[in-house]
Amino acid sequence: MLPDLQHTLESHLPPKRKKTPSGWTSFNAPCCHFNGETQDTRGRGGIMYLGDGSIQYHCFNCGFKTNFTPGRYLSNRFRKLLRWLNVDQSTISKLSMAAMKLAQEVSPNKNIQQIDVTFDRFDLPDDAERINDNHPTYVKYLQTRGLTHSDYPFYISKKLDNRILVPIYKDKKLIGQVARSIDPSTKPKYYAQVQPGTLFNLDNQHWSRKFIILVEGVFDAITIDGVAILGSEISNKQKLQIESLNRKVIIVPDRDKAGSKLIDQACDWGWSVSMPPWQKGIKDINNAVLSYGKMLTIQAILKYTHDSKTKIKLNEKLWL
Repeated sequence: MLPDLQHTLESHLPPKRKKTPSGWTSFNAPCCHFNGETQDTRGRGGIMYLGDGSIQYHCFNCGFKTNFTPGRYLSNRFRKLLRWLNVDQSTISKLSMAAMKLAQEVSPNKNIQQIDVTFDRFDLPDDAERINDNHPTYVKYLQTRGLTHSDYPFYISKKLDNRILVPIYKDKKLIGQVARSIDPSTKPKYYAQVQPGTLFNLDNQHWSRKFIILVEGVFDAITIDGVAILGSEISNKQKLQIESLNRKVIIVPDRDKAGSKLIDQACDWGWSVSMPPWQKGIKDINNAVLSYGKMLTIQAILKYTHDSKTKIKLNEKLWL
């Protein structure tokens, strides 16, 4: 049970509500306006408290649904509902932490959502060298990506065909690497050695930041202090780690067919998507930073962030 969650909901639901014979409490739904529909005035929002402590919410106007089950983390969709009910962020964070603590106390023998965030230690090649001013070719390449060798601990390795190595850390422990060729004749361009569930730059997300920006590649992440999923699809293990941060999640997909997979996942999970109206030649975050600079790129991402599935899908057609 999470009694504080039910108490918070009851104290923030609209005052005009009624009980239905089927057990729902109905009221004017707070979600429709945020999902591209007209504001509900017919009491189409419904919430139900079940005997096992579970809570279900369903809007019969815009179709938004979410639920909470004791022993699971407070999902992004449920936290979104709380925000729409004008619950302050401090309270939402406390409820999220309480749900997380409850999940950790529940017996693992039950069908409960768990996060296994353990990773094996990884070693860079024994010939790896930290890039510095004595490596002008690599310094110049980083400059073409809008970066300097001091922005991140980049390495090079002859054993990996002189690729640039981007180490990946978790809790300050080296757990993998992404190797990028700077010679067009060296294939494949990217060579990644990562463990299942790996996220790049998660450790560097400052506690005061109220959102997390998800991108596909490591260079995109470095340029805007975001988190890279290292691909075009988010695994369940990655999803659980991201949601455990209890922050607004904003996905910025690449402008290609693979980016549509991320958009679909965001819509399914209630995450936000940003698709700024950049010129057509800009295919990813790194391109945007090179054209507009870091500050304007981040401002555009936040300005053009959409929560509504309807708006996301409309903008997807223009984006891809």
